[in-house]
Formats: sequence, C-alpha cells, structure tokens
Amino acid sequence: MKTGYLFLASLCFILVCSALYLYSYIPSTYIVGDQEIKKLFEIETPVQKVERKIEVAKIDTLPTFIIPKDTTKIVYSSIPEPILPDSSVDDSTRHRVLLIGDSEAGGMKNVLNDYCQSNGHKLVATVEWSSATSLNFAKSDTISKIIKRYRPTFVFVLFGLNEVLAKDYSTRKALARQFQKKLNGLPYAWIGPTNWGYDYVVTDAFQAAADSAAFFPSKHLNLPKATDGRHPSLPGYRIWMGNVANWLQESSRWKIRMMPPVRFGYPKKYKAIVLNAADYRGY
Repeated sequence: MKTGYLFLASLCFILVCSALYLYSYIPSTYIVGDQEIKKLFEIETPVQKVERKIEVAKIDTLPTFIIPKDTTKIVYSSIPEPILPDSSVDDSTRHRVLLIGDSEAGGMKNVLNDYCQSNGHKLVATVEWSSATSLNFAKSDTISKIIKRYRPTFVFVLFGLNEVLAKDYSTRKALARQFQKKLNGLPYAWIGPTNWGYDYVVTDAFQAAADSAAFFPSKHLNLPKATDGRHPSLPGYRIWMGNVANWLQESSRWKIRMMPPVRFGYPKKYKAIVLNAADYRGY
C-alpha cells in the first residue's frame, strides 16, 4: 500500500516539474490570483544573427587621364573664391571674344557675357551648334568663316557633351587637331565638356590636341544639373565659369582678366548664331 502512495507521489512530482520546465520555454507568462507564476529559469530570446553581404560594384576599366596639377582638386559645390590676376595679365587688354561650341556653349553664353562686360571685354558672337560633335567642328568651313567675319582676339571653345561615351580615342584626337588648326594661331581657352556619364576618351583626346596649358578639363567638376540630367543648371554654369575664370588668370597658356562680375544680367549685345547638327551638319 505504501509503495502505491510513493509511486503516485513520485508521479505527481515528476508531472509538476515537467509542467514547470515546459512553462519556462513558453514566451507567455501566466498570473493566478494576481500572482505571477515564476518560471524555473529564464530562457533568453535567441538573437538572430544577420549577416550583411557587401558586394563590390564592378567598375569598367577606364583610360588614365592626364590632369594638370592646377585642376586636380577642382570639385566645387559653390562658386570658388576668385583668384586675383597676376602681373602677366594686362588690365588694359580689351578682348573681342568669340564663343564656339555645342548646347553647353548655349548655356554658358550669358554667364560668359557677364564676365566679359564686367572685365572690359566684348563678347562679339556665340556659336551654339546643338547635337554637334568634333566631326562637325573639324570638317565644316563654317567656323573659319565666322572667325573671319567677327575678327575675335580671344576664342572660347566648348563642345564634347555629345561625345563623352565615345571610345575611339585616335579618331577624336585627329578631329580635334583638325579643328584646332581653324583657330589660326588665335589665343584660346578650350573647355572640356562636363560629365553626365562615363567620359571615356573625349577629354583625353581634346587635351592632347590642344596647345599646352590651353585646355581646361571639366569632367571632375561637381555641378548642379538641369532637369535633363545632362546639362548644368544656371547655378551650375556660374560655378563652372567661376572655375574657368580662376584658371584663366592663374595658369592658362593665354591669360585674360576674368574677375567675377559685379552683377549678373548685362545687356546681350552679341550675335547669337544657333545651328542644329540634325538640320545642318556643315560639310
């Protein structure tokens, strides 16, 4: 008889311990008579290990570009502080300025006009040849005729936006050299295109074709963009011209006074020549 009671007592004890043991694994907590039933031991909620896999983006191999020392750090988000012209810039020089280029020249012309008039120069004419490439500028006799007609003493060159994805370095370099000869010995500032994607060879090819220290690479500039995502916005053009102006007074081959304009919005007295390569290729 006693053996039977001992067996039942042992069984009840085992059942209670098993229930409490299982209760310890249940996330819920039970309350009886306003009293919380304590668990035998607390089971910590396991922390899920999250492994973050970082993938390295594949970057295409791009050609090495030769960047002049004075332009290795030209990354600005605002107009840079102006550099005062040194003694090699004759303040009495009053240039007749001609701007030649593609649609980016069209966006730059009014900003350049402000700089010219504020510094005593005259922007006599602008050539905005939309959708044009170095092929149009090299093969056409239009540029030579315009130079002969307007008789500039300083030329600004700005094209290449439509060629930043080109990869035929030798061809672009040959065309750029052919165009450079049309300048016929005039002082000039050749400004490279901005970068809206990869700039594979065009900046490198144009720089190789230009005279030493006469080329300003723009692809490293961080310029605000217009809604199309390719051209700079108006603030972007002003930032761009501010960098070009500093370069013109500090280290360009043909220096020219280009201090920041005292105001923006000078009268537009220049002749604006607007072409479209889709309608007129020039050769």
